[in-house]
Amino acid sequence: MIVDPHKWLATGAGCAATYVRDAGLLPRAFAQGAATYYLEGSFSEEEDAVVQFASAGIPYWDMGVELSAPSRGVLAWAGLRELGRAGVAARVERHIGFARHLAQRARQHPRLELLLEPELSIVCFRYAASDAVNTEILLRLRRATRSIPSSTIVGGHLAIRPCFINPRTRLADVDALVDHVTTIGDELTGLQPG
Repeated sequence: MIVDPHKWLATGAGCAATYVRDAGLLPRAFAQGAATYYLEGSFSEEEDAVVQFASAGIPYWDMGVELSAPSRGVLAWAGLRELGRAGVAARVERHIGFARHLAQRARQHPRLELLLEPELSIVCFRYAASDAVNTEILLRLRRATRSIPSSTIVGGHLAIRPCFINPRTRLADVDALVDHVTTIGDELTGLQPG
């Protein structure tokens, strides 16, 4: 299983964690073996040898491809340390709540379509018009508003796809996105707001 703390922990891309059922698989795949003797005897099996990494516990350096590359796990640790379990849970719940709120607004609006029920903090919805109209809505959102959703294809239709993970997002931002989509869609299709 892989989790990406770069989303809700805001660590930046490239920070992820992999969980495996068989922990022995990782050293078998990634340990440096005989190539590690250049590390000043740190892997020596002699009892009297000074092994500087012995107190580190689990040899995580032998469980991934990075070896001595930057310690990205510190970023995840810092986010968890700052927010705590309750803080992370509150952030996740808030963002899932934003997705559910947007989904509810899309269900209730006569000119919006909810294409998928949100499972986490991503919503796939669209203005009830052609893909060309929705493509133009996306372009205008990105050019003229603070909303910058991505897009995808759901059931053969272009979907506007916001993903709520920014810790600064507020409910007003979610409502603004819905309002911008309907306003721009109405302008493009010549409908009067109603």
